[in-house]
Amino acid sequence: MTADADRRTQLLRGTVDMCLLAALARRPTHAYDLVQQLERLGLTGVGYGTVYPLVGRLRRLGLVSERAEPSPSGPPRKVFEVTPEGARTLATWTSQWLETSAAVTGLLATAGALGATSPPSPPPTTRTTDCTTGPTPDPTTSEVTDART
Repeated sequence: MTADADRRTQLLRGTVDMCLLAALARRPTHAYDLVQQLERLGLTGVGYGTVYPLVGRLRRLGLVSERAEPSPSGPPRKVFEVTPEGARTLATWTSQWLETSAAVTGLLATAGALGATSPPSPPPTTRTTDCTTGPTPDPTTSEVTDART
């Protein structure tokens, strides 16, 4: 493994479970499709041997449920789906990720490590467990509006 690939693996290590929950929140699916989704989204190098045990761990934690679905060829597939507890956990993990990545980006920016290719500043983080109706940043200002009011 090259130094770059090893570094990327280390960066992904603590986030793959969150990425799997996010992918399953989009739609229930089987482990092989999760690997393909991650690859399409640019998270290369996350294989079936990593995904299947992590999905099993998420299932044991009650964050993901499993059901058998007929397969067009071969035995039934295990289809995984986010549970209500999994959705709450994803919201918490997302908030933690936004706070952490904003802090790292800020540090890199103050060190001059981002250069001219720096990404736009992340939106202000808000604490909410309902991602569809909670406070949201207004893209035209730095204010946060609440869709519930």
